[in-house]
Amino acid sequence: MSQACYSGKGALKSAFFHVSENVFVIGESVLKRSILSAGAIMVTLHALTDHARQLVLSPNRSMDGKGNLYVLLAASVVLLILATGMALNGAWLVLPFAGIEIVALGTAMRLTLRKLDFREVITVQNGVLRLERGRDTPDFNLTFPQQSVRFLVDGPDRPMGLPLIDLVALGHCYRLGEFLNRADRFKLARVLKEQLNLQVSKYNTFQRTCF
Repeated sequence: MSQACYSGKGALKSAFFHVSENVFVIGESVLKRSILSAGAIMVTLHALTDHARQLVLSPNRSMDGKGNLYVLLAASVVLLILATGMALNGAWLVLPFAGIEIVALGTAMRLTLRKLDFREVITVQNGVLRLERGRDTPDFNLTFPQQSVRFLVDGPDRPMGLPLIDLVALGHCYRLGEFLNRADRFKLARVLKEQLNLQVSKYNTFQRTCF
């Protein structure tokens, strides 16, 4: 199973990751998996160079495109067998409806996979922090001086609630990892503080306006 992640412009523009077991390939060079991989690669930290780290957040995805294709093929075979049997008994009108069901199922699976291709990427390099969001390529890209960035963690207000994590910079804040589950949000906060050595504070430390 492989999964692609993107990086930003400049020095990291050409970095394109292929995950295969415990090895990351960047161009023609190979780096072993660096620090953390949680669940189905929902929170992953990569070492790009000695002075660059990249944190990739992604939704939980239990199967890749090939696995979903197998499910679609299996469902299609079952539907066609049932529809063919009914058609041979005179109920031939079920055949076009079976085809419609297969197309609808394939479309729904494709849209779901497309939604799960979303990534949030935080890249730290040479005193600069870059936040990117998007699918195949970033459609949201902001760059901040690393020293001006804080991460605000708003703990859950009830048992088993979800903590909220915001990137705070230049008078605004940007919500991170809204698609992550409870455990992975706590892991995200820990990685930001312990692995990336970024400033992480609890709620009420900053005045925030999130968008």
